[in-house]
Amino acid sequence: MNRGFAVGGSRSSFLGGGQVGADYQFAPNWVIGLEGQYSWTDLSRTATLGTLSVTDKTNGLGSVTGRLGYTWGPTLLYVKGGAGFRDGGDASASIAGVPTAVAANSKTTGYTVGAGLEYMFAPSWSAKVEYQYYNFGNASFVTPVSAVSFNRDVNTVKLGVNYRFNWGGPVVAKY
Repeated sequence: MNRGFAVGGSRSSFLGGGQVGADYQFAPNWVIGLEGQYSWTDLSRTATLGTLSVTDKTNGLGSVTGRLGYTWGPTLLYVKGGAGFRDGGDASASIAGVPTAVAANSKTTGYTVGAGLEYMFAPSWSAKVEYQYYNFGNASFVTPVSAVSFNRDVNTVKLGVNYRFNWGGPVVAKY
C-alpha cells in the first residue's frame, strides 16, 4: 500500500520509565522471574508522498514478561518474552501542510522478546543492560487522497538500576 512513499521519522528516542518484578533462584545457577515495565518515549514515523504526509506517534511502551536466566557469581545472563503494548499517540495527516482527515487501523498490543545482562554491584542493588524487541505489526492509514501502511516494530536498548527488596522471607535472588 505504501508504494512510492518515503518513510522516516525519529528512529531513535530517549526512554524513561520504571519496572517492577520478582525473581526466584530455584537452583544454584538458575533464576526465573516475572517483570512489568513501562517507558515514556517520543517515537514517530512519517510517510510522505509528494505533498501528502502521514505521521504516527508512540508515547509509551510497556511489557509484561517472564524471564529465565543463568547466574554465576554476581552476574545474570537472561532471556525474556511476553506481551508488549504501546501507548499510541495521535495519527495525523496533511496535504501541502494543511491538516486533513485520517482513518487509522493499528494495533496497540503485540509481543516482545529480549535478552540482557544484570550485575549485582552491592547488596540488594544491580545494574543491567537489555535489548528488547516489540512487534506491533503494520499500521494502515487512509486519507482522502491515498492510503499508506508501515511497520510498527520497535527495538530498544535499555540501561537500568534495580533495588531488590527482601520481604522477610528467604532471599529469592542472590546471584
